[in-house]
Amino acid sequence: MRALNNGVSDKYDWDKEIIVVTGGSGGIGAATVQNLAARGSKVIVIDVLGLTFTKPSNVYYYKCDLSNYEAVLAVAAKISKEVGDPTCVVACAGICRGKPILEASKRDIELTFGVNNLGVIWTAKAFLPKMVQANHGHFLIIASQTGHLATAGVTDYAATKAAAIAIYEGLQTEMKHNYKAPAVRLSCLCPSAVKTKMFTGIKGPSNFFMPFLKPEDLGDCIANMLWSGKAQNLSIPAFAYISPPTRALPDWMRVGMQDGGADVMTELKPHRPLN
Repeated sequence: MRALNNGVSDKYDWDKEIIVVTGGSGGIGAATVQNLAARGSKVIVIDVLGLTFTKPSNVYYYKCDLSNYEAVLAVAAKISKEVGDPTCVVACAGICRGKPILEASKRDIELTFGVNNLGVIWTAKAFLPKMVQANHGHFLIIASQTGHLATAGVTDYAATKAAAIAIYEGLQTEMKHNYKAPAVRLSCLCPSAVKTKMFTGIKGPSNFFMPFLKPEDLGDCIANMLWSGKAQNLSIPAFAYISPPTRALPDWMRVGMQDGGADVMTELKPHRPLN
């Protein structure tokens, strides 16, 4: 963990920190927002959907298409003027269209990469400069276990999560070397399957080693990552750490693991908020 934090300590005052959660209107994002808001911090939700929970007075909502660079810059300027400059960002917004590549339309694929990758990059470009200037802040990216080991039926989604991991790794080293802001934290969380509307119909054994996670599980984990004040690179549950080493294993082992999960997404019927 010392390496991820560049050997630099920092302090956070959660009565004063301003936290952005993209995709915070429902699911994992909403669980995260409610956890963070309960501690008293100002929390800003950026989403294309309306809130699915009663909004506390310290939660602010801004509607924005995160795949649109100009729209993200505009909403960031509005937030800075109306609430203040965010010191923490949880890049949680994501979509999954739930189709094999040859069945996915051009729009399906463009939406998936637009939200899951361009949305993360535009969010970083909008909010990281002020963190760099202050050498203080935390940018946390929600990726996925599929970013380490692709699952049949969601190849485009898995590709965007692999890219999200690369964005995390790249930003972490750029904060240190390009921008001389070693105290700006970069974190990544790679969960296994989560029971949300985005993964309605997902199949597979839910057991002690690899249970289906609930949004509340992720909300607790994300909040604790921020509250720690430390950069972290985590996978949950613990058994999900089996996926990253597959890159160093013989191909027959990787293929065998993928074969074992080939039916998991065959009945996936995700909600499609951007239709």
